[in-house]
Amino acid sequence: MSGRSLEEPNTNAWRRPDAMVKDCPSPIHILMGVRNGAAHLGEQLQSIADQTHREWQLTMSDDGSDDDSTQIAEAFAADWSNRVAVSSGPQKGFAENFLSMVRGLPDEPGFVAFSDQDDVWMSEKLSRGMAALSAVDGGLPALYGSASYIWNVAAGTRVETPPLRRPASFANALVENFATGNTMILNPAAARLLRDASRNIEEVYAHDWWAYALISGCGGRVIHDREPTLLYRQHPDNEIGAGETLLRRIRRDIAVADGRYERKVGQQIRALRQCENLLTAENAAVLDAFASARTSSPALRRFSRIARSGVYRQSMGDSIGFYIAALIGKV
Repeated sequence: MSGRSLEEPNTNAWRRPDAMVKDCPSPIHILMGVRNGAAHLGEQLQSIADQTHREWQLTMSDDGSDDDSTQIAEAFAADWSNRVAVSSGPQKGFAENFLSMVRGLPDEPGFVAFSDQDDVWMSEKLSRGMAALSAVDGGLPALYGSASYIWNVAAGTRVETPPLRRPASFANALVENFATGNTMILNPAAARLLRDASRNIEEVYAHDWWAYALISGCGGRVIHDREPTLLYRQHPDNEIGAGETLLRRIRRDIAVADGRYERKVGQQIRALRQCENLLTAENAAVLDAFASARTSSPALRRFSRIARSGVYRQSMGDSIGFYIAALIGKV
């Protein structure tokens, strides 16, 4: 898919809701974190309005914007009356902004989707996720995530994210997040699980990475859709970027060298420890083995113990980089 040209959507005005649309029996509550996203927020909101799955509601948590984001959000809310709410975020970073919305979910949260402020959703995004989740027993926590198009607007290209090479699992989630939050939809059991667990944790690096770890760790179902469901816009202000450009590889290598990756993994482990009672016995053992191994020495012993813990990354290149980091104590 590399090099495919893509014309930027034209969304100069809201297309107002269709009064003739019938209710859908499975509404979805979309949670969107917003901060200084005025440049692209309108396009994302329009793509939500254009979803074929029409029964949704949206909460936008504005985390201290000083551009026109609040005005854009409030204009959209006015068009969609009681479907859209705009609230103020805690101003403690993007992960805490999302977790504040998760903590505020009602007793019966229903289906929940995460949304970034600067992407463009394919019109079938919600429909595909709901179709996949409908096949899961309602009592089992389940998370749907999908491939996406890494969208370089300046270059006019989009590149499809690579397929999974290994299964989605807790052992993978301890060291890597394969599906970004902007693609995720949770079934009601998973939404309840995250809401309750989020009230007992202090800090996570990324809400979506933690969601993947917790849902897989408790024995829930993780579904990966190979069909891209959104255009993942890449620009200098991305909180977390994607795509395997040379610049991204260099940034990732620097993050390992200066200990940032090690700190992210540590945050993930601490958050999981705070809700360890929710993990299966098998996954709790994986967590214990990995947490203990990453602090052991000398280097060869640390390498061996991390390998025996069972954790893994998806690609061969990432796996090699991971074990090099393990040898130098940066995991």
